[in-house]
Amino acid sequence: MTHPVTRPARRSGSGGASGRGGPGDDPRHDGSDRVPREPYTPPYDLVQLHAPDGPLRARADPTAADPAGTGPAKRPMTFAARSGGGAPPSRLRRFTREYGWRAYAIPLLTVLTFLAVMDVARGDGGNTNQAGSPTAGENGNKAQPGPPPVAKGNSTGIFVDSPPAGDLNAALPATALPPGGRYSLQGGNRFDVVPGTSKVYGTAGPLQRYTVEIEAGVAEDGPAVAATVEQILGNPHSWGAGGRMRLQRVDSGEVQFRVSLTSSLTVRKLCGYTLPFETSCYNGGLARAVINDARWVRGAVAYGTNINAYRTYVINHEVGHSFGHGHLLCPKAGALAPVMMQQTLGVTTPGVGACRTNPWPYP
Repeated sequence: MTHPVTRPARRSGSGGASGRGGPGDDPRHDGSDRVPREPYTPPYDLVQLHAPDGPLRARADPTAADPAGTGPAKRPMTFAARSGGGAPPSRLRRFTREYGWRAYAIPLLTVLTFLAVMDVARGDGGNTNQAGSPTAGENGNKAQPGPPPVAKGNSTGIFVDSPPAGDLNAALPATALPPGGRYSLQGGNRFDVVPGTSKVYGTAGPLQRYTVEIEAGVAEDGPAVAATVEQILGNPHSWGAGGRMRLQRVDSGEVQFRVSLTSSLTVRKLCGYTLPFETSCYNGGLARAVINDARWVRGAVAYGTNINAYRTYVINHEVGHSFGHGHLLCPKAGALAPVMMQQTLGVTTPGVGACRTNPWPYP
């Protein structure tokens, strides 16, 4: 399905709340290594049914005497009682005579409960499109036409950094988010395509077209981010090395993948949040390289203060998943780490040793 792309004149944070993580701004993000667990809002609010004179309330025995003791027991008047006699009442009439208004309320409540369960099962809990992805379009409160359609599915899996089995029970200081600048904690749940088209990088091979997108509310300069991504993927040491493929950034038409700078909480929606630290992922169902703004701003322990080198790594790593590459381990101590190694979590493989950081597929 092809969706038109509306180019925003300029990107702003309207249409969604934004938060900035970092020391002094959010007591839950105080710059320490500790990453909070955020509760999620239920997809709907339970409501109480009301009758014209207030909430529906059942008496323990609607046929009992007046609770004030001022009168005899009262029973609901039936059709037979009003008519002065007639044929014996049917089962339905006996049921309604015995239970009164509850005979009508119980089926109604059953239907409403079924509809509520179906609403939860559908999971339609907010302003999202396919697979729970934020809606794309221009800045504003209304959802706009989506980004360029994906030409073909590369993978339906979600590739998210995860340490090897058993490592979650050990201290993993390499996974900590380093101290540094403020990053976007909460975005607007919508992506804006950065306008612009690059030249074709590479000399041979299939053409891979992609967009660069910024989530609304993420306070990074869109054109600057797009220029950085374009420079990384157009480098001779990136995926197009030696005529393997050609790459081009576009803002319309079909694309093979998307590079999306994303707030931390939206990353959790698109990547899942099973690990207690910030990371990025590739969502194959959306053909989207989801780049966590927390890591874009602060990098990773393995890369120290070299933020530019880390950005080169994370772009090449997540985009590599779109070409079908899986995760790799350090081959031997002292070697260059494969770009598909999860270097955000460190460059050491248990039983092998530590590799050297490397941001390129073909260094």
